[in-house]
Amino acid sequence: MLGYAGWQLLIQLPTLLVLVTGLVLALTRRLPRGPRGLLLGGVAVLLLAAVVNLLWVLVFPHLIAEGWSATRVSRLSLLFAPIQALLHPAGLALVIGAALAGRRATGPEPTPPRFAGWPAPGTPPAPVPPPRDPAA
Repeated sequence: MLGYAGWQLLIQLPTLLVLVTGLVLALTRRLPRGPRGLLLGGVAVLLLAAVVNLLWVLVFPHLIAEGWSATRVSRLSLLFAPIQALLHPAGLALVIGAALAGRRATGPEPTPPRFAGWPAPGTPPAPVPPPRDPAA
């Protein structure tokens, strides 16, 4: 039967596998230089955050079992919490930056063409030219 550490590893394993796969794909795929660097940095930061989180989850019960006081454990926790609070959003920001890097801004949607008598859906009807004078 799995103990606490086994369950924690099993729970965090999918995230670790996705991040390692993302890192391998970012290293092996042909991507533009800017987005590739952002993607590699973002996935590496997220992987670091996941490993730090896993370490804390695995170390915490051992500290309690060894008789650490609540004050000592909370001080150590205060070290891990800001690291987690900074790493995860930073990694996500880099990955989002990679997704958006190198994209060109597009202008407004072009107006649909008008056909005589049948306007495109959602547009006002085309103006009808005045009749021609046959004498002219």
